[in-house]
Amino acid sequence: MLGPSLKFISEQDVFQTIEKCANKKLKVTYCSLSINGECITSKNVILEITKIHKNCGFIEGVVLKDNEPFEDIILKSSQILSLECFEQNQKPEKPSIFEVIKNCNGMVRITQCTKFEKGVCKDSRTFNFIVTQLDEKNKNVKGYRIRGNGQAEYMVIDSSMILKVECLTSREVLANPWMMFPFK
Repeated sequence: MLGPSLKFISEQDVFQTIEKCANKKLKVTYCSLSINGECITSKNVILEITKIHKNCGFIEGVVLKDNEPFEDIILKSSQILSLECFEQNQKPEKPSIFEVIKNCNGMVRITQCTKFEKGVCKDSRTFNFIVTQLDEKNKNVKGYRIRGNGQAEYMVIDSSMILKVECLTSREVLANPWMMFPFK
């Protein structure tokens, strides 16, 4: 949960910021799920504005991924938590979980949220994982969890429940999966 102290920015501030951005590309944080007026889930996107509807209080645009159009979006100005101009040569701060896993050559240590209450992770677990498939469309990571006793368990993990990904291998340094299994 984002908390009661989180404030939406004013409609006037939204439109003023958009007007200041010469290329109409913005880094936007918006509330993607609101219950009883409280923001439960937010998303961060790079957005290219295509139309501004000041009278109706909403904007139309295209979400960009790797500076390429990804999907169309319509946002009410009242959904927007923050926004700032995004320059062409700027890179998003944090790579996606999928990008990290691709660079890890599929062998990772995952910290997964196991208990999620009111938008906050209350409990988590960390385990070694051999990734067999990345399903970015459905936001799933598929593969085998390696247990302490060396047993492999097939899992499909919702990427929104992954808190942290660490590489056990990388594209530069090859390692074999048997290093993940404990020897007795």
